[in-house]
Amino acid sequence: MICSSPMNEAVLIRLHSLGDVVLAQPAATHLSKSSKVNFVTLEKYLPVVDRMPGDIEAVPYSSDAGLFELRRIIHKIAPEILIDLQCNFATRMATKGMRVSGKFRMNRKLRHEILGGSSDIMPLRSSEFLGVTGLNDDIDPVLERRNFSNNDRLRIGIVVGGRWRLKSIPDSVISEVSRLFIDLHNAEVILLGDEKDRAEAFETAASVGRESVKVRAGDGGTGNLIERIETMDLLISPDSGPAHLAKALGIPVLVVFTSTSPVLGFWRQEYAGNYMVNGLKCRPCHRHGGKACPTGTEMCRRGIVPHSLVSQAIELLQV
Repeated sequence: MICSSPMNEAVLIRLHSLGDVVLAQPAATHLSKSSKVNFVTLEKYLPVVDRMPGDIEAVPYSSDAGLFELRRIIHKIAPEILIDLQCNFATRMATKGMRVSGKFRMNRKLRHEILGGSSDIMPLRSSEFLGVTGLNDDIDPVLERRNFSNNDRLRIGIVVGGRWRLKSIPDSVISEVSRLFIDLHNAEVILLGDEKDRAEAFETAASVGRESVKVRAGDGGTGNLIERIETMDLLISPDSGPAHLAKALGIPVLVVFTSTSPVLGFWRQEYAGNYMVNGLKCRPCHRHGGKACPTGTEMCRRGIVPHSLVSQAIELLQV
């Protein structure tokens, strides 16, 4: 157990990715109960840290600056407690010779076995992060919600595209799901995503053929994404960062698992918002989602039934 006085300075490092920064919140907030936490992360994730409860200050780091800049940041703060939740080559070199209070070490052997077909499951990443700070507990991430919808219509957000193609929701599915929400539930559909997904989002919106679908993909950075999500009634997302944001903000989220799975430890297996095509023994096939299907069928994506997806989403709204 890490013990400290209220005035201690702590540095917690989690540079990327979006989902992992969200999952680090319980660890940061626990640490803030006895220390001022300086959460070092990439600049684009500062708005996430800003929403974390507790005495937590977001400290920007640019990946272009290199490990010496990271080392300079740590030296300037001179923390009594140093937690490395990234624990990659850059952070290990930047903290070399320093007293590191805790490091996150992922069980890569277990992950490899799961990807190879083992029936085991990875521990929840948020609980593993929390354990590094000395608290063995099971706490879901929470972010401060500051905005609410003032719209009488049902607002549905859908995440388009993504870095890993096999982990994304097919455009044709998004189009049909959008039409079903608009036609059957009088909903307003907002398409979200990164800047590189913007063109795809506009093509998908055009294929819907309804005025009630809007494109907000690439509309600002992470801060704008958070503000968009927190005014939704429900978010439909692949297994990715926006889904973690929504759940932490208290927004119902339907997580569409294609080539990945909750067994990888990023989502609770019993979460009511998990959606996937049943009966696929090949899932998960890649730790990130992958770009090519090992079986050549892509049944994890092609087998998605829009009507069943919408039905589960409506059930989630009624919980």
